[in-house]
Amino acid sequence: MFDFVHNNKTAVQVILGLISVGLVVGIGFSGYEAMGQGDDYLAKVGKSRITERELAQAIGNQAVPDEMKPMVIEQLVRQQLLQEKARELRLAVPDAVLRDAIAAIPAFQVDGKFDAKRYQEMLASQQMSPAQFEEKVKQDLILRQLMDGVMQTGFVSNSQMQRLNTLMGEKREVSSAVLSPELYLSQVTVSDAEIKQYYDANQAQFKSPDRVKLEYVTFSQADLAAQQVVSDAEIQKYFDEHKADIAKEERKVSHILLNAAKEMKAEEKAKVRAQAEQILAEVKKNPAQFATLAKAKSQDPGSAANGGDLGFFAKGAMVKPFEDAAFKMSKGQISGIVETNFGFHILKLDDIKGANFADLKPQIEQQLKLEKAQAAFQSQSEKFSEIVYQQADSLKPVADALKLKIEQSGWVTRTAAQEPQLNNPKLLEAAFTDDVLKKKHNSEAIEVGRGQLVSVRVLAFQPTQTQPLADVSAGIVSKLKQEKALKLAATDGEAKLKALNSGAQVALAWGEAQALSRIAAPEVAEGDLKAIFKVDSSKQQAYVGANVAGKGYVIYKVGKTIPAPALSAENKFKMDENLSRMYGQVELSAYLDAIKKDIKVQYSKQLAKKAE
Repeated sequence: MFDFVHNNKTAVQVILGLISVGLVVGIGFSGYEAMGQGDDYLAKVGKSRITERELAQAIGNQAVPDEMKPMVIEQLVRQQLLQEKARELRLAVPDAVLRDAIAAIPAFQVDGKFDAKRYQEMLASQQMSPAQFEEKVKQDLILRQLMDGVMQTGFVSNSQMQRLNTLMGEKREVSSAVLSPELYLSQVTVSDAEIKQYYDANQAQFKSPDRVKLEYVTFSQADLAAQQVVSDAEIQKYFDEHKADIAKEERKVSHILLNAAKEMKAEEKAKVRAQAEQILAEVKKNPAQFATLAKAKSQDPGSAANGGDLGFFAKGAMVKPFEDAAFKMSKGQISGIVETNFGFHILKLDDIKGANFADLKPQIEQQLKLEKAQAAFQSQSEKFSEIVYQQADSLKPVADALKLKIEQSGWVTRTAAQEPQLNNPKLLEAAFTDDVLKKKHNSEAIEVGRGQLVSVRVLAFQPTQTQPLADVSAGIVSKLKQEKALKLAATDGEAKLKALNSGAQVALAWGEAQALSRIAAPEVAEGDLKAIFKVDSSKQQAYVGANVAGKGYVIYKVGKTIPAPALSAENKFKMDENLSRMYGQVELSAYLDAIKKDIKVQYSKQLAKKAE
């Protein structure tokens, strides 16, 4: 689908460009939760704390490897630094700007206009007041104001662009020959003494972590929804009350697009429009050939292959000029030239449909079930929590009371579980607490996702232990053979490389030559690519070689140099835009480093120790 089809699932972020509003609107709308201040912290920025809860929210409450956590925490620190600086500078957003920003979010609109009732309903469904939401949006607009002020200082000179174009556009003709370790495996052996030596020297590799098997119960809003009963009368009533919102007309349109960015010079844009007029004349002469012409002439890569077919869409999905034209047309009609920020379009209205009661009945039934389930979940979640806590010696009481199934897990470690609902940082931590592990009590009710509570009990515990040599020896043999074969491949490869560069003929299976650039060589490691481009361009042929992970020793035959093409006006504009954005990021990083000198950042002892 072409670029201007908006995705309402991420409307707040896309429309406003916010950096921290955790709100998704449209299908799967999820709201903010107040960030609690726990007793512990991962980092302090000034007087503000970043807690485990903020980290969990930032990673979607999913278990992640420990090595990734510092990156997420650092991102949260950067965000908090900007918030502190914004407060210091007393940056503000006028009420009118805030109103316009919220009104521009399609998810809060009806027929393209902001609808206060829809706004209230969507926020209420997430237990969020307008004041809370507006404050969050205001804070993010302030941060965007600060960031833009810093990032827009980036400047790119013509000489920088020309130099970069030369570096990015230059290509070298390269073919490669791979000496894989598999070619040398038959030449290597591994003794029992070597196996034992490796096993003794790498005991940590063969330790299994502490692990438990759990039984658990899940109390979820989704399961409750499946149990709800909705009558036909309820469905009809909902349809009658919400018909204006849910039975929206949709239109099926095909189009032909000729690209013309709004930044394009007037004379160039006029030429593109003239081309569009010629195509329009062809279309009107023979409307039945629209799809054929779209395949041949349209510059929209997402729809051209399908004859320009964009499928059905409702109001609010397309940019305004395109939408206005589409919803004024009659079925089968061909439009005139429609200009948008993307260029010039020719539209053909293929079909019109409006959802009727029969079409919408299943959707309404599901919506009403969800609403009933939400109310039931809110009223019964407290009961779930009380039973698992008060009758902590078994999960049977809560299972009987709420008609839940007691399930059993596979082995679960402190960092991972096979079952998705158990793969939650807070739950995994709870499973290894003294109360759950040693006293065999139920865990507290843990929210592992929106509308989903879980309580666990430990069935079995296996402490960390070293696996016997007999169990791991086959893996050790395979590893040592591979290492020896890699060394043989490298030794043989270096000898062959030396012979080639001295002018000798060496029998190798060369792959097909490819034109590689510094930015388009996906199968070549960065270091190898640098070596390839260091080869004297005056040489007609040269050879470089390197060990390549997962392949073995690779010899590259470097042929002719292909100069970079001249920088066109359009590419120059794009490069200027991209470089300015990149330099803006550099300016922002430098700005953050400067802020750190004024605002103290302190990491937890545990985190600081891991970084050492």
